[in-house]
Formats: sequence, structure tokens, C-alpha cells
Amino acid sequence: NTIIHGVWGNGCTMYKSQVMQKYLGIESCPNQFQEQWLDWLIDEAHQQGMQVHAYFEKGIKIDANSPIFDRAIAQKWVVPGVDKTYGGIEHYVLDVEIPEVAALFKDILVEFVKKYPKVDAVQWDDYLGYYAELPGKVDRTDNLTKFVKQMTSSMKKANPAVSFDLCHHNPYWAKRYFAADWQKWGVDRVFIQAYNEKNFQQELVYAEKYNGIAITDQQLKRLQELVKNPEIKSILIFPLGGKPETTAASLKNFR
Repeated sequence: NTIIHGVWGNGCTMYKSQVMQKYLGIESCPNQFQEQWLDWLIDEAHQQGMQVHAYFEKGIKIDANSPIFDRAIAQKWVVPGVDKTYGGIEHYVLDVEIPEVAALFKDILVEFVKKYPKVDAVQWDDYLGYYAELPGKVDRTDNLTKFVKQMTSSMKKANPAVSFDLCHHNPYWAKRYFAADWQKWGVDRVFIQAYNEKNFQQELVYAEKYNGIAITDQQLKRLQELVKNPEIKSILIFPLGGKPETTAASLKNFR
């Protein structure tokens, strides 16, 4: 009953943005996104009793393919070191303690909820965080909390009807390994990532306490037990294979 549509990734918007043009001299990432698509999607989804959430993928992280990578490096917008949270790709984390970087994210979020006022929620994930293995013993937890609270507060002033959602690790793991003390962020809804099968039962305990659980399309065998669990309020399914249409179609086999 919910569609999560990407609108941001790798340091730039998918849609044409005046804020991007102002800060970075480009209006969007190179992509096939058409301006009307999201308006049409929201309108049609609402007619069908569904919600549309906007996905801010990669959050505050970029890789070498980002259109803003060279500028971010030149202007020292990234924290020292390479983020290797996930194998196969090296990420660089934008430093939100830099006023210009923090202002970019705040202004982007405000612009988005004004541009698409009928969207139901924006969703961020574990890329809103600093990997613990970055070099140096630097605790960025309080500064990250301050940044997120300022960003969400600005969004709510611009459009109080939009929910700020988070799909992140459990609170202990998020704070310990990503400086993400999201229990203090004042977010509206939290969904616990349970992509690791080895720790699934432990993650399930956390998910029962919050707004739901997130699994991948490789964990659909878990679907029936989750649906039958009265403590699980919502289930997000991430198309790890990169084919959301195929994932959606496969759900019919698990009814």
C-alpha cells in the first residue's frame, strides 16, 4: 500500500532543483526523471488509497561517480577517510558540521516538500550516519543529532503534513557504529533494518518496539511470519536486486 520513490542520491536531486543550481551550478543528477512523474504518481496512488514516500538514497554519502565529487573534495566538504560500510563501493561522507553543507541539505528538503506538497513522507536510511571505522577517534554523534533536528524542524515548518521517516539499524547498533543516535532526532517513524539473517531474531525484537521492519527481496520467506506477527506494524521490502517491478510481482506468491 506504499510506494517509495527515489528523489535524491549521490549528492544531487533527481528532479530539477533551484537549490542545486544555487549551491552547485547544476539543476539535477544526470537521469531520466521527468518533472511530472512524481505528481502523477502521488495523484494516482492517493486515488488508490496508497501512500507515496520520497527516498533520499545515500543520504549524506557520495561516491566517486557523484557529479559533485570533485567539488566536494576540492572544497573539503567530506570527512577524512573512506567509508567502507558496504563492500564493492567506496563512499565519502559529507561533513554536515560545515555550515554550507548543512544548509544545502536543509534547503533541499524544504524545497522538496514545497515542490511536492502532497507527498506523504520522506524517508532516509542508514547512510544518514558516520561509519565508526573512519580514521581518527572523532565522536560526531552530537553534531549529527543537531544537524538532523535542524533539518527536520525546517521541513516541518515548510510542510507540517509530511512525515519524516527513517529506515536504520537498531538504536544500539546505529549509535555505536554510525554515530546515529536517532532516538534523539525526533523522527516521526522508524523502521528497523533486518537485512542480516544471522541477527534476524534480535532485530525483530527492536522492530516490534518501533514502526516496522525492513527486509530485502532475498528474505521473502520471512514474509508470512512477519504478517502474522501482531507486533509488526509495517513491512518494507527493499529490492536488493535492483528490480522493484520484479520484487513487487513476486509478492503475489506469498499471499
